[in-house]
Amino acid sequence: MKRFYFAVLGIGLFLWVSPAWGDATIESTFKTGGIKGAGASEGTSIRRYQTEKMADTVTSKFTGAILSRVMGASESLTITRVDKGVYWNIDSKNRAYTETPIQPFDKRETPGKEPEEKGKSKTRVTKSEFTVKKTGASETINGFPCEEYLLTWLLEMEDIESKAKSQSTMTTNLWTTPETATIRKAQAEEQEFHKAYARKLGVTLSAEEGKRMGTAAFAAISGAPPDEIEKGFGRVKNEMAKIKGYPIRTIVTWTWEGEKGAVSKPGEPSPGESVSGLAEGVKGLLGGLMGRVTQKKAEEKSAPSGGKEAPFFSSTMEIKTISTDKVPAEAFEIPAGYTKQ
Repeated sequence: MKRFYFAVLGIGLFLWVSPAWGDATIESTFKTGGIKGAGASEGTSIRRYQTEKMADTVTSKFTGAILSRVMGASESLTITRVDKGVYWNIDSKNRAYTETPIQPFDKRETPGKEPEEKGKSKTRVTKSEFTVKKTGASETINGFPCEEYLLTWLLEMEDIESKAKSQSTMTTNLWTTPETATIRKAQAEEQEFHKAYARKLGVTLSAEEGKRMGTAAFAAISGAPPDEIEKGFGRVKNEMAKIKGYPIRTIVTWTWEGEKGAVSKPGEPSPGESVSGLAEGVKGLLGGLMGRVTQKKAEEKSAPSGGKEAPFFSSTMEIKTISTDKVPAEAFEIPAGYTKQ
C-alpha cells in the first residue's frame, strides 16, 4: 500500500489521462506496521520508467522483534517489459534471473461483478463518512514544501443475521507539494507505463468499470456490500477534489473494531465472501488474516489492556527524490553474464 491504495483505488484506476513526456525516476521510502504488528518492515524503492518499461529496485528488512533477528535485509530488482510481454526477476546474489510472461486477465469475468449463484452479502453499511480537511500545518519534507490534509473514512457495518456491529476507521495524513514541471513530467511517464501495462493485461477499463473494480476491492477488504461502498464513492470523489498538489508523505492508519458475534468462525465464510474477480485476490491475501485477527481481537476484549492497542494496519510512505533525467538503457535489461533459471 504504498500510496493510499484502499480509499482511492476506485478513483485512481480511471484517472490515467496524461501523455508521456520522457524518462522518470522516483525514489521513496516506506515503513509498515504490518497486520496487527505481524510482518512489520521498512525499506526503500527506486522506480525507473521509460514508456513501456519499468525497473523497480526494492531494499527491505523486517523490524519486528522476531523476524528482524532471523531474517536479514533483502534487495530485489524486478524489470517489467510491457513491450516484450515479460517480467524479469533479477537475482544479483546468484547472477541469475527468471522470466515470467505477462498474462492477460481472464476476460470471462467482469471486474467487480458478483456471480448470481453466490448470493447476497451478509452485511449492510449503517454509516459511511469520508472527509478531507486541510489542517493548516506546513513542513518541508525532503526539500519539498508541503501542506497537510487529513483524510478520514469511517465505516460502520452490521451483520444482517446476528445484528453484531463492526467499525472500520481509516485515517490518512497526506502531505502534498505544489506540482512543478518535473513532477508533472514524472507523473505523466508513470501513468503512460501503467496504461500500457493495463492494455497488456487486457484491462481496458471504462470509468464505470474502473469504479466497479475499486468498489469490489474495497468491499473485499472491509466486508461491506459492493453496492453500499459504491454509494460512498461519489462523496469520496467530491472530498478528494479538495486536495491540491502531489503527495510526498502519506501516513495511513487503519483501525478495526468488531463485536464477537460479527466474526466468522473458522471454516465459515467471512463477510464479503461473495465478491469476485480482483476482490477475490485481495480477499485471498487479506480476508483470511483479517478474520483471524478480528477473531483474536474479539476474544481479547475481556482481557485487561496494558496500554494503547496497535492499529490493525499502519504505513508511512515518503517520496525522497523525483527526476526526469534520461535513464540508461541497460537499466531495463538483464545484466550481462546472468543465467536464466
